[in-house]
Amino acid sequence: MALEKYNEKRDFNKTKEPKGVKKSSKDKLRFVVQKHAASRLHYDFRLEIDGVLVSWAVPKGPSSNPSDKRLAVQTEDHPMDYIDFEGTIPKGEYGGGTVMVWDIGTYHAEGSTTLAEDKRVLRKQLKEGSIKVTLEGKKLKGSWHIVRMKGENRQWLLMKAKDDYANQKEFEGNSVLSGLDFKGIEKTDAVWGETKRPGDDKTVSKRTSSKNKSTAKEDTSTVGFTASDLEDAVKLTKFPYDWRPQLATLADEAFDNEEWLFETKFDGYRALAQIKENDVQLISRNGISFNAKYPAIVEALKTINKDMILDGEVVAEDAKGKSNFQWLQHLEDFPDKGKLKFYVFDILYFAGFDLRQLELLDRKKILKALLPKHKSIIYSDHVIGNGIKAFEDIKKKNGEGIIAKKATSKYHDGKRTKDWLKIKTDQQQEMVIGGFTDPKGSRKGLGALLCGYYKNGDFHYSGKVGTGFTEAILDDLRKKLAKIERKTAPFIKPPKMSGIYWVKPELVAQIKFSEFTETGSMRHPVYLGLRDDKKASEVTIEEPKIEAETIANKSKSGSKPSKKSTTKKGSDKVEFTNLDKLFWPDLKITKGDVINYYDAVADYIMPYLKDRPQSLRRTPDGIKSEGFFQKDVAGKVPKWIKTRKIKSDSKEESIEYLLCQDKDTLLFMANWGCIELNPWSSRVGSLNNPDYIIFDIDPKDAPMKNVIATALKVKEILDQLKVPAYIKTSGGNGLHVFIPVKPKYTYNQTRNFSHLVSQMVHRDLPKITSLERMPAKRKGKVYLDFLQNGKGKTMASIYSLRPREGATISVPLDWDEVNNKLDLKKFNLKTITKRLEEKGDLWKDFFSDAVDLKEVLKGMG
Repeated sequence: MALEKYNEKRDFNKTKEPKGVKKSSKDKLRFVVQKHAASRLHYDFRLEIDGVLVSWAVPKGPSSNPSDKRLAVQTEDHPMDYIDFEGTIPKGEYGGGTVMVWDIGTYHAEGSTTLAEDKRVLRKQLKEGSIKVTLEGKKLKGSWHIVRMKGENRQWLLMKAKDDYANQKEFEGNSVLSGLDFKGIEKTDAVWGETKRPGDDKTVSKRTSSKNKSTAKEDTSTVGFTASDLEDAVKLTKFPYDWRPQLATLADEAFDNEEWLFETKFDGYRALAQIKENDVQLISRNGISFNAKYPAIVEALKTINKDMILDGEVVAEDAKGKSNFQWLQHLEDFPDKGKLKFYVFDILYFAGFDLRQLELLDRKKILKALLPKHKSIIYSDHVIGNGIKAFEDIKKKNGEGIIAKKATSKYHDGKRTKDWLKIKTDQQQEMVIGGFTDPKGSRKGLGALLCGYYKNGDFHYSGKVGTGFTEAILDDLRKKLAKIERKTAPFIKPPKMSGIYWVKPELVAQIKFSEFTETGSMRHPVYLGLRDDKKASEVTIEEPKIEAETIANKSKSGSKPSKKSTTKKGSDKVEFTNLDKLFWPDLKITKGDVINYYDAVADYIMPYLKDRPQSLRRTPDGIKSEGFFQKDVAGKVPKWIKTRKIKSDSKEESIEYLLCQDKDTLLFMANWGCIELNPWSSRVGSLNNPDYIIFDIDPKDAPMKNVIATALKVKEILDQLKVPAYIKTSGGNGLHVFIPVKPKYTYNQTRNFSHLVSQMVHRDLPKITSLERMPAKRKGKVYLDFLQNGKGKTMASIYSLRPREGATISVPLDWDEVNNKLDLKKFNLKTITKRLEEKGDLWKDFFSDAVDLKEVLKGMG
């Protein structure tokens, strides 16, 4: 069918549906299932074929049960711009009713490997009336068939093929774009649809009701975001009330870099606005409610009619737009001086979607489109690249400073990261009040505050603050301090002066000063106000941890930041991202360094990875985060990566494991944040039969000399059995001894052999070794962990980096290196290259030395 029929049926002056224009996707074919509440509720199943959406109306909707054959009536072709159309078609118009994007994604013809082949096969299948496709949607996945009924022209059957995605539970009913149900879509009267505008990409535009057409016209020409902007967002089932703000690291000075954006640093209270069904919770960075303190901001936020979480700063501004923290702190004393505002610079959650994994510029694009115009709720704008000018402009206005943010950065709630940097125009610091002095002259209340900070658990004195007070503030402070007076000084080295009153170090003050003196006291300090959004025990001296020179002009191309930082790095298939991200901040080792390392050692490590299922340990934020293990990669990795479905021992369903078959896959894993590599001990084709036995020599709290003695005892016993023994560092505090074996014995059999040898070691070294699993029963002893020999159990591969301090590596050793001079920390990313040049691959004969366990056991008998 042609798009002429689509266009003929619609009056585009009345409906917001897109006009029919033929176009094609560039990379993958797309599909959509739209739930349509017209005269009768039905589902519209649409596949991109030859630049249009070939469409079928499915009255009962898709079923994941292969035995269900759902009637699908072919309708007119729809334009590609219809693929993410969501909204209400006016009554009386063709298809009048509400349209929901129930599912959306990409697809390919079954068995096809290229886009060109997809197009050719689908064109043929459509003509023949039998379409077989593999869907990769948010809800619908796997193989689906659409077959024309015999003797019919328009009536087809939609069926789920038998595969791992068959017989799923009921599908979630709401929109995959907005998270809304029909009532929510109708209530907001929003239209999510692709419209081309000069200077813009295809956008999802926010359109208001017909009662406000002029505003709608203005909105669609100035703001918007694409449906594809939400593709990496994660759908949540519950509203996340426990998220906390991401924090910035102090940098020494401003810088220019096209990969960074720069915002105003506000002098107020950081806050998250949690908006759910018109209920607003305004909370501090520590989870304290600001609702009672700033009710005007709460009321203003209630004008937002969609669920979302906004990140911003509550400020009190003067007539020139300069924020004043003291006015904010004592709002009741300055009711007419400052205007209360909430500047919003980020969005974390929208209509059921977790946006934290989206890149910053994409989040800000969505935020700008969704944030209503309000005198008290203001979008915090930014500039890209020109940080020095932004800083100088703020300085001229006597502002507090700027915040620099990496444009491609994700949002890490509750963490202080180096993707966000703060650059201040003057010194400001939270200080804890530890005492005060008597007032002098005509002053009332108190003379000066005695302040301090924590360092290594001790409370250090940082000087006295005697300016910045009004009479009302002095009176209020004295009342608060009187309630927490104590007899002894809280400081580790208290100041010596007369007329001092000591207090419990509980109150946190914001102090501005010019610099620290050589003795560690603040010079020219000024009191700005009390902070109730930070615990006293968290107050330390904030020193610059980033030198701007290391970032300035790092992007030599001068181009704007892009979504992907692509480079060959030994692979034509992998798109590398965030290569400058610090994985070891103290050592200045980046994600790019990790990728370069695995690129360099691929030939050494691949024999121990190929054909083995990988239990992926992902630490995409480097060693400062715990990371997570991921086994199932179904639908999450590119098609060119080999995978293997393996039935879980504890569950009925299968897990799709990644197989690292080549360097491209190895580098993909590194780019995915796999600092550490954890392969199985067995290979595809003999998964129940490992080809090596492991002796994990785990020291816990035992001294290193005992670890050495234990390893040498293992070697001694294996030598007696005429069994080859290979040793490597664990990359942590222990050692691993491996025996290569022929893959003809089960995990139980190899584990029993490891247990037998471990018992012999323990027999000879009973005072320093243990076979006890419970740590409490083996304190101070070396643990011989023979249980590592089990199906699905993994440990760090040879040549694997470890996400630990020092960037240590699991490195093969010569047995003559195993002595009391052995220093495990010296085997790391900075020393590995020289070691490989000097030693080569010490395990190069490993698999050719494989022994037959049966023959070994005969020798023991």
